[in-house]
Amino acid sequence: MRSPSRVLPIILVLYFILSMASPSLSCVIPCESEINLRLYLHQIAAGSGTNQVAIVASSQPAGFGTTAVNDWTVIDGSNPGTATIVARTKGMHVQADVGGPGWFNYFSMVFEDARRRGSSFEVMGMNRAQEGEMAIIGGTGEFAMARGTIKYRALANPPPGQSIKELNIHAFYVKPAGTISGPTIQ
Repeated sequence: MRSPSRVLPIILVLYFILSMASPSLSCVIPCESEINLRLYLHQIAAGSGTNQVAIVASSQPAGFGTTAVNDWTVIDGSNPGTATIVARTKGMHVQADVGGPGWFNYFSMVFEDARRRGSSFEVMGMNRAQEGEMAIIGGTGEFAMARGTIKYRALANPPPGQSIKELNIHAFYVKPAGTISGPTIQ
């Protein structure tokens, strides 16, 4: 019978040999991948193509309590006229800052492009108009169990009744079963 002090090194050597042969054994916890994306959120509050609607109006100062539903487009460039829709943010935003403006957003960013169709990021956080950061608190499909941040900044001179925000997305997620964790996706 071998002593316990000799068995442990043998087990560790076998584990490392097996982990080199099978990528699925190389991660103690499910392997995470990382993604960095620069996309643009296009809000249209009024006029043709409106993609948000106030469903609860408020008479409070700064519109505190106003609630709106949104289906904002997420595009691959800053010019809505030439960019391609990559995803849509389906959710709601509530004016939740008594001093205003400060909108609390919660939405699913559902991808529509061929590569990620149906996958989503679940997002929530404060939108303070010009720049800020929101949390990615989950995801589905390719982005299962996502966590990360979306830093945003409003672009200058959008068309009247519209807003365009540059989104810098940085997230970690668990690759779906049957895939191998790879390098960062740009």
